[in-house]
Amino acid sequence: MMMVMIALAVVALMLLALQRGHDVRLVLILGGIVLTSIVGRPLVIIDSIGKTLGNVEVTGPICSAMGYAFVLRAIGADKELVALLARPLRSVGWLLIPGGVLIGFLTNIAIPSQTAAAAAVGPILLPLMYAAGFSRLASGATLLVGCSIGGSLLNPGDADIVAVHTATMIPVGDVIDTMLVPSLVSVAVAIFVLVFQLRSMGMRSGEVHQLDRANDKPLTVRRMLMAILAPLPVLVLFVTQPGLNLFPYITQYYPHGLPVYSVMLAASFLAMAVSLSSSAPIAAQFSKLTVEFFDGMGYGLAKIVSIIIAAGCFIAGLHEIGVIKPISQLLLTDSSVAMIASPVTTWLMAVMSGSGTAPAVSFAQAVLPTIVDAGAAHLAVVLGVLASIGASIGRTMSPVSAVMYFVSDLSTTEPRDLMRTVALPLVSGLIAAIACGLVSL
Repeated sequence: MMMVMIALAVVALMLLALQRGHDVRLVLILGGIVLTSIVGRPLVIIDSIGKTLGNVEVTGPICSAMGYAFVLRAIGADKELVALLARPLRSVGWLLIPGGVLIGFLTNIAIPSQTAAAAAVGPILLPLMYAAGFSRLASGATLLVGCSIGGSLLNPGDADIVAVHTATMIPVGDVIDTMLVPSLVSVAVAIFVLVFQLRSMGMRSGEVHQLDRANDKPLTVRRMLMAILAPLPVLVLFVTQPGLNLFPYITQYYPHGLPVYSVMLAASFLAMAVSLSSSAPIAAQFSKLTVEFFDGMGYGLAKIVSIIIAAGCFIAGLHEIGVIKPISQLLLTDSSVAMIASPVTTWLMAVMSGSGTAPAVSFAQAVLPTIVDAGAAHLAVVLGVLASIGASIGRTMSPVSAVMYFVSDLSTTEPRDLMRTVALPLVSGLIAAIACGLVSL
């Protein structure tokens, strides 16, 4: 009991540090150092860092997915996807809200960075909504919810998916299958509540403006191919799942499914080939895009894997003082309570810290392995999925998250106004996801 109280005190101090704007990675690592020092084993932190860095199951999917995202951005494929999805929404009135959210959601699947997804969608979606008479607040709320409610959770290279996979050793495809229903239900409920709320708040003037179509480009085969590139790796990984057995030859060599990083690498080469033009030497174009790919891998390591490393340090501290097993056993005693406690806890931590990855990854690393060892692998995956959704929603409505500030700046609205506008739809989506989890018991 004494160690549990110490752990709670350290967590409280960590949350206070995050509230004051300190880097989440520094806070997690220091928390781990404090806990391991209490039991006289601070060097465990070094072992934890080395273990994560050398784990290809962690670094491979995340770094390759971000490398692919950088290639898509460099060739303009991300914007082609958004333009293709937005084309039917020019004159649909209130349907722009659900349509805009879905565009952001689908883009976030292809680009597993909320801010990067908003940067791709915003310049196209916001003018559409302004021209249709929607206020800047309504437009910003649509963009924020769409690009950060959790589309990335359906990307096999997302840090949360990777964390659940490595903690449970359940194939990535099966983790995404478990994620699919609660994620889509959560988004659907959030859209419904957002539309109802914006209509009741009078967020549309009714005055429709002529949209500037001077920069419209004709829809060509090349543009279609560029747009398809964005979701291509996700589709390939889905259809090649061993459980579907659609490609026995592949299943024979990869009984647990194609490695995520191999699909991302192959897709990157394909994207490079599709984007080639006669305006510059082919070798120079390939060289430039290769640099982009590795820059993206470096971004994934610096911005995403680093959080997993830091979370691992904190979890190592919790292990050393002996509080992980009691918490896991507590969740095993009542799975219904666990279904509610896991997403609510990660949601609260994400709201306070502005990071969705850190709470979700910390939960997965700390709790799920013990639950799997107890013979409840399915429960572990569902808890990991719900915790990830809770963290994603919490980050979206956090007043200190990067995507909140980016969308606020892009739509010229106040972060606190955006937060108030999206709070009810997002909390409703969280409740819907929890309900899906309870039904799956």
